Amino acid sequence: MAGMPDTIPQSEPPAPSARHIQRRHRALLTLIIGVLSLALLAFGWSVYARQRAALWWTLSSQGEQLQLAVNSSLDVARIHVTAMRQTAERGLRQPLLIDMGLTERLERRNLAPLRDAPWDRLPQDLVKEVGAVHVDPAADGNAYRRDLPAALGTLAQVSAAHSQHGSLLWSYFYDAQQQWRWVYPAQSRDALLTATGKPDMGAALASVWDAAGTTPLAAAGPTRNPQKELVWTTARTDPLKKVPVISVLAPVFAGNTYVGLVGADMAVDMLHNALVQHSLPFGQAWVVDGQGKALASGKGNALPAGPYTPEQGWLRFVLRGTDWSLLVHAPPSEVARATLDKMLAFISLGVVALLAVAGSCLWLARQFSVPALQLADYLQNTNGPNIKRPPPVPAIWKPWFDRVARMALQRRDQVLATHQRTSQLESHIAQNLVDQRNATAAHEAQMAERAGELRSAYAQLSATLADLQAAQGVSKKSTRANPLPE
Repeated sequence: MAGMPDTIPQSEPPAPSARHIQRRHRALLTLIIGVLSLALLAFGWSVYARQRAALWWTLSSQGEQLQLAVNSSLDVARIHVTAMRQTAERGLRQPLLIDMGLTERLERRNLAPLRDAPWDRLPQDLVKEVGAVHVDPAADGNAYRRDLPAALGTLAQVSAAHSQHGSLLWSYFYDAQQQWRWVYPAQSRDALLTATGKPDMGAALASVWDAAGTTPLAAAGPTRNPQKELVWTTARTDPLKKVPVISVLAPVFAGNTYVGLVGADMAVDMLHNALVQHSLPFGQAWVVDGQGKALASGKGNALPAGPYTPEQGWLRFVLRGTDWSLLVHAPPSEVARATLDKMLAFISLGVVALLAVAGSCLWLARQFSVPALQLADYLQNTNGPNIKRPPPVPAIWKPWFDRVARMALQRRDQVLATHQRTSQLESHIAQNLVDQRNATAAHEAQMAERAGELRSAYAQLSATLADLQAAQGVSKKSTRANPLPE
């Protein structure tokens, strides 16, 4: 038909229940808080990574400063020994520039000179100023007189360096032929013999030439040091001071002839003090020699086993003019702890902010969203005959729940009244139907009775008529035919 739609109207989908909406609301609220938490964690991890990188950069910068400090400490001995070599070699090249008669004047002050320690009995105040000479008794007694003036040419510079730097323990000149040596400050004959535990100066000097296996003359000589560079020895215990020392040596040449070496011994505590004075913000530092042996530690801890790689938290800095290294180690756990300490304020602020946002969301939900959903659920559940009491809600929502409850009660009463009236009407209609059926049955019975009476009357009438017809037929039979059919 015209004007009628071609499609059948579709029924609308049922609306979701209030309980379903509440579940979706809780899920959405949980999702929002979870997303905020993940966002905070992601941002915190980013800040943690940047802070960790900044700490590594700080540690590297501190390591460079510590490297400069250690280099400065080593420069004291390096510059001192270099100056001694230059002065000694200049004296060997130009004897006119040095005081050749100093040795003779000193020995004239010696009342009872010893062959193996010719200056040992000088006046004490003079010994403190010029040092000591030790001679191998098996060698030529005058061998030291040839090169000693050149060594004594460094005396002023040596005295000044020792007065300025307490880390310098000894400065000395060793004869390449291992016949004699000069040392400042002075070491007495008896003190040297007692320290080395040797019975005579020859054996004591042999111990000095060996120097706990470092063999200074061979280490600085042309065979092992053809470039004539400064040589640093490994740490050893000084026999007189009884403290660990390191030595820096410089070969001395007269032309192309190796005549000996000048050197200085420094206390290893000098390195330790440098590490302590320029302590790292975190982590530890060690000075190690070319063999990987620890010379000094900032915190006195033993050097852990390698590998000393950046991946394991190690930084290596080369110390100028040596084969030594400055190792800085910050374990990953310590870096993480230091990073977290730096981030403590941020973490606290982030947690407080997250808790504030979550608490605000929960408070808003409890004050508005949840009561609204409870109101919808309560409204949906008040359609039945059993009306429950309103749930506990904030005070602002109680009038709404009370109004819904009153309306539900009124609606229930109206529905009950309507049901009652409907029931009465249904009963009245049913009674009317029964009465109508009874009246109809009585009428039908009456009609049936009347119909029976009519049939009986009709039968009697028919019989009477038949009798009349029969009587008339007999009387007229003779005159005409019967007009009625048979």
